[in-house]
Amino acid sequence: MNSLVGPRSASSSRGRTGPGNLRIRKGLKIRTKLLLLVGLLLVIPWMGYESVREMEKFLLAGQEQALELTTQGISSILGNRTDLFDPEVGVPELIGRPLTSLLSEITEPLAIDAPPEIWASAVGPLTHFSGSGLFECGPGYRPDSLIVRHGLALNQDAVFAFFEIDDDVVVYRDPALLSLDTNDQIRITIQRNDGEILRYLLTAQEPGRFSVYLMRANWRDVVDGQALRDISGSIEPLAGGYAAKLRIPRDLLGVGARLKFEIVDVDNPDDRAVAQVISTEPDPGSYEFGSVRLVTPELAKLIQPLYISEANITVWDQSYRVRAQIGAIIPPAREAFGLEQDQAVSIFQALQEKIIQFFDWILRSPTRGLADMPDESSTEDQRILARVLSEGEPSTERRRYGEAKLIVTASPIWAQGEVEGVVLVKQSANKLLALQYNTLQRFTILFLAVFLFLAFAILIFSTRLTYRVGRLQRETEQATSSEGRLLKDRIRAGARSSDELGSLTRSISSMLHNLGQYTRYLERLPDTLAHELHNPLNVVNSSLENLQYHHAELSEDKHLQRARNGIGRLRSIITSLTEAASLKEALSQEQEQLERFDLCSLLQNCVDGYQAANPGHRIVATLVPTVAWMHGVPDRVAQLLDKLIDNAIAFGTPNGLIVVNLRIIDNEFEIKVSNDGPALPSEIADSLFDPMVSSARDARKTHLGLGLYIVRLVAEFHKGTVSARNRPGGSGVEILVSLPRDLNA
Repeated sequence: MNSLVGPRSASSSRGRTGPGNLRIRKGLKIRTKLLLLVGLLLVIPWMGYESVREMEKFLLAGQEQALELTTQGISSILGNRTDLFDPEVGVPELIGRPLTSLLSEITEPLAIDAPPEIWASAVGPLTHFSGSGLFECGPGYRPDSLIVRHGLALNQDAVFAFFEIDDDVVVYRDPALLSLDTNDQIRITIQRNDGEILRYLLTAQEPGRFSVYLMRANWRDVVDGQALRDISGSIEPLAGGYAAKLRIPRDLLGVGARLKFEIVDVDNPDDRAVAQVISTEPDPGSYEFGSVRLVTPELAKLIQPLYISEANITVWDQSYRVRAQIGAIIPPAREAFGLEQDQAVSIFQALQEKIIQFFDWILRSPTRGLADMPDESSTEDQRILARVLSEGEPSTERRRYGEAKLIVTASPIWAQGEVEGVVLVKQSANKLLALQYNTLQRFTILFLAVFLFLAFAILIFSTRLTYRVGRLQRETEQATSSEGRLLKDRIRAGARSSDELGSLTRSISSMLHNLGQYTRYLERLPDTLAHELHNPLNVVNSSLENLQYHHAELSEDKHLQRARNGIGRLRSIITSLTEAASLKEALSQEQEQLERFDLCSLLQNCVDGYQAANPGHRIVATLVPTVAWMHGVPDRVAQLLDKLIDNAIAFGTPNGLIVVNLRIIDNEFEIKVSNDGPALPSEIADSLFDPMVSSARDARKTHLGLGLYIVRLVAEFHKGTVSARNRPGGSGVEILVSLPRDLNA
């Protein structure tokens, strides 16, 4: 019989705890670990981003050095030329006059009514004010709506201004409206040498002569309501726009006067709001209106070939006056803003726009920096000019306006040992930033594609791997029952795979196959032993009977009695070996023989019989006072109780107390058999109800470890459970059997 030895938990003694006793450390799943590994790839874009930043610093330093050399070269060319900075030299200065060409000198005056072709030929090459030349029109400029080409010529009596204007909608003045700023017009600003500022507005109700009015500073109120005749002009329609011809007397300008033109565009004839204004002043807000520019034509000729892309070159004298200027720091509007592209927006373009917005969020787009360029930078220019004029040393600085970067270098111009002037060069770094932006954009797109591909591939791989591992785990767990019985000896999940997981699967299958063979050998062992022992046991028994028959005097011989006792013990062993196997077969045949019986009455009758058969022990029953109905086989329940009482007698204290208790817990009956005696040792705690397990330490007793195994078989047949635990204080052991109630009673 089984011994009731070993400390058991109060919950169950059937199943194997196995690795469940181990403390499992909290950790991440395989899929999470692989995804974290993919996350480490984010180090790559960070390294690339930092590399591009370092490249930006290197390129900016190179651009800065090149600009310094250019500035010093210009100052060297202009050195020792005091005639270029002579304050007495002066010609009528025209604000915004491009330095790529000077005023054309003509001998014969141009007639206002002459064809536009004659005017264009007389003034020479026209300067483009549409943003694609040297003049900036701002980020909001729309060349599809307004383009201005302008040229100037002069003779001894007048200055002649010619304009070719591309205008999608030409709006003439409405005579019913008193306001003069509600139509296409030309504004002229003249600053005399004495500082007086005159503002003239030219407008027309139809093609033909302009009406000229003297205006106040707000360009809305007229000084005199009468049209002036000093300035004359005409407007002539052209394909896609119009041509404007103006004649300004030189007497009106005077010596050293300054002149500026503004083309005002109105596109909507209903609300008549000003849409755009293009000025011939390259940077109208950069300097005070009284500054003097381009007073030395020879200086303009010298710096004319020194044009630098996206750079502004100015030459200053000691009085902080601009003597020459060329270039602008903002690139042409068409190229900078992609205005040549089709305006139709497709789904692909919308997606591309979203991607660009995403990159603008991550990176710094140089296109956005164009809007950050300042309208007024004279204060910063004056500071660096003062430093160069006082110290006589070149100076370089970097300026940042929002997303825009500007490199400014200044170099002194020496003449006869004194600083005569300063060359100031300002160049935008946006072109360099655009190169960096495009590089980062391509790198980011490439990395995102690689990252998404690797993440998707590893996600699929990890999902497949975890699925295979989970499937192997489930099939391995299903290979044995909760009590440790082997249910199958082969694992099929992934058995044909050639990787390490397949090898592990095959190893587990091989192990289960070997365990299955050994288990089946153990299950057949009782029948085999019983069959093999019966024949020699019968031979010995018959020999002893013959010996006693022929030698009657040996009937009381102690050696003969010992032999007979040994034969009895051998027969008991054989019966025990075959009892478990025969019980399993019998239970499988009795599945249809269940009946309804009173468990309380059955237990009371059995306990009375146990007490009568074992007068040396006190066996008592504490049962429920009501009828306890259940479905089952009464003989098997009695057999279960027989094994429990035999086990309690064998391992309990001689003449000790054995208590059989029955109580109702929810929908189950709980039978508890407790006895005095030693506590359960730990070495067999996990296998107490398994077959062939015993802790019998007395060699005079026969215990094959099948008693409690039979108890488990009977309990499981009735869909019940069995467990064991030590009594409080360690003074004995309790066996608990739970059986289902008949709820229809």
